[in-house]
Amino acid sequence: MVSKRIKKLATAVYMMVVGLAAGIMTAAALCTSAAAPLQTQAKAITTVKKKQNIKMKKLTPTLKRKIAASTPAENAGSDLTLRYPAARITTARLPQGYTLDDTYYYYLSQLANTGKHKNDLRLTRIKYKGFGKYTVDYMTLKQFGHGTNLDCVTVDGVTWLWTGSDPAGSSQSTSTVTCFTFHAGTTLRRHGQYTYRIPVSGSGGSRYAANCFPAISADGRQLAVRFTSNGGQQFQIYDLTDGTTIRPKKVKKTVRIKSTPGDFQGFDICGTTIYTLEGTRSRSEMRELGKASDFAPIRIRAYDYKTKTTTTRKIRGAKAISHREPEGIQVAADGTIELMIASHYKELYTCANIYEVKGGTK
Repeated sequence: MVSKRIKKLATAVYMMVVGLAAGIMTAAALCTSAAAPLQTQAKAITTVKKKQNIKMKKLTPTLKRKIAASTPAENAGSDLTLRYPAARITTARLPQGYTLDDTYYYYLSQLANTGKHKNDLRLTRIKYKGFGKYTVDYMTLKQFGHGTNLDCVTVDGVTWLWTGSDPAGSSQSTSTVTCFTFHAGTTLRRHGQYTYRIPVSGSGGSRYAANCFPAISADGRQLAVRFTSNGGQQFQIYDLTDGTTIRPKKVKKTVRIKSTPGDFQGFDICGTTIYTLEGTRSRSEMRELGKASDFAPIRIRAYDYKTKTTTTRKIRGAKAISHREPEGIQVAADGTIELMIASHYKELYTCANIYEVKGGTK
């Protein structure tokens, strides 16, 4: 049985727990021939004060609760409902994408963009257990590239994670898409168990996609690969079987749309609709960096390639957290949309916050 996690968390009960524990939460509702596996962006920065080799305090239950309490409940006018408040993740790595499986695990990709670990990803797995209660473990993806998008599918109880891989050329853009299973404490180099180069549709096989990243539909049957082409975005959609297999030369659908005006922060696919996420860190932080004119609000764009219609929604909310940079989007089969927004706790620790978007893109 193939499936991608459909939201089945008891949101109302969880919100009650959060309210009792933090005293700040309020109730809110939302609402082509087969190819054998290969054998062998924008600059990311952080304003966390201690960027390298930070001596992080032991992540005790008390510290977890303090960090979680730094994410306040959303007010009635917000477009967001808080699902999981701040959870501390590796601070010297920059959040890039996230996904969630059919049980209870969230997975986050974090980039090292300087020094000997440049283009390495830290893959963090989080299991939430309540307000300020969670467990984390890690694996390392060496020389995988930027990690812009991360997704997964569960087949017969096995979760396959997909992302870009094999960075190449002077820009070190990803040149393949790959999938693998999570094993805490282990290291993969350059790509996972199944890896594919993606011929650019219409090129007759003379060109291959670069800076490419995958997303998986909510039913686990489609895999979309996004890359930039001629100043825009190109998405090539494939049938996905067994959670691991696509036929790169057999493109089911090719979709070309304009590039996102704001910083691209991830995408997902559900049915015939492609969802993209864009936006920068908070306005105040952009001002501190001397980049006030580059600030862009969080926006979700939904393009239905069947009807050729686009819906754009500017997202209000999460105003009280520091940093406030969107770092990934997930869309369930029923249209429920989740976002990960990164924050900083006292400018020392990098944290992940999970929100649900009220009403989807409506």
